[in-house]
Amino acid sequence: MKFSSLFAIFIVSNNFVILKSFTINCVFKSTSLNIVGNVYQCQTTNIPTSCIFVTKITGAHQDGKNNIDVESLWIQGNYTLSFVPRNFSFFFPFLRAISIWYSSIEILYGDEFDEFDYFDYISIQHSYLKTISSRLFESSPQMVHVYFGNNMVERVGNDLFTPLDITQLQVLGFTNNPCIKRASVNSQADIISYIDELREKCPFVDEFVITSTIENLHCLDENIQNLVCNLKDSMSEIQEDIAYTKNQKIVKIESELIQTKENFTKFMEESKDKLNKSDKKVSELEKQISKLNEELQAKVENIELMKLDFEVRLKNLEEEILSSASYFYILNIRLFAFCTITSTLLYVFPMFVELE
Repeated sequence: MKFSSLFAIFIVSNNFVILKSFTINCVFKSTSLNIVGNVYQCQTTNIPTSCIFVTKITGAHQDGKNNIDVESLWIQGNYTLSFVPRNFSFFFPFLRAISIWYSSIEILYGDEFDEFDYFDYISIQHSYLKTISSRLFESSPQMVHVYFGNNMVERVGNDLFTPLDITQLQVLGFTNNPCIKRASVNSQADIISYIDELREKCPFVDEFVITSTIENLHCLDENIQNLVCNLKDSMSEIQEDIAYTKNQKIVKIESELIQTKENFTKFMEESKDKLNKSDKKVSELEKQISKLNEELQAKVENIELMKLDFEVRLKNLEEEILSSASYFYILNIRLFAFCTITSTLLYVFPMFVELE
């Protein structure tokens, strides 16, 4: 069994809460908020768990925009959400406005928005919100818009608005709640009177904290047991995952080693075969070279013999030429002598005839 979930543990009002990590998918768009004006907003509805710790944000941004540009978060349409999601500031560092509609959030313990540096707009409505701690705005004195209409608010911290700069607060509303029905207001005088009315009509949250602490003490043992069970299950899953991963890696490594060995063996055989073929070719070339050397040597010897024979024949020819020249010389002398004698005879013979 593969184990992919991360877990974070929070202690909220003496109560253990296991927050599962989760990926939030945003629809990013530009919109306008009352008082604040135009903002770049993340709208999301896909939060199926009751307690979450955001570890990833997905969604396509508008051209030229990214997470840094997000100033507003709107979570709606999910009655299973019973706690304000944590860790949004990691992805949206300049977030200033948070709207949560149709949730099952019953209590705001006071630290839900401490992570935001620019937080000044809150709107939680159409939810089951009953109690708001005095600590809620301790880290956000610059609030300009506070609205908790259409909830089930019964208890509001006596010092909820003490940290605020009332001169900056422009909208305040707890419309249609059990402890107060008054519509929202937007003037300084009305805001001050509204705060006084809240203190008068809604019990102090401190009283509720005492009561809820006693109730939580009764539930603490059960929560601890659940936590231990969850941790055991998680450890079991982690151990299974480690064993599975280890076995998979071992099998993969063994397979890779076998494949590497086969490839190396094949490579060595091919190399050996190529080397043998190369040796054979070298041997054949050496034989051919040796044969060519022998043939060349024989041809050189033949050429030497032919040279000697040519020289002998040339010498004989020279001797024959010389001999032939002497013969022709003697023959010419004899012929000349013969011709001379013949001429003489032809000249003298008629004279002899006449004498007779």
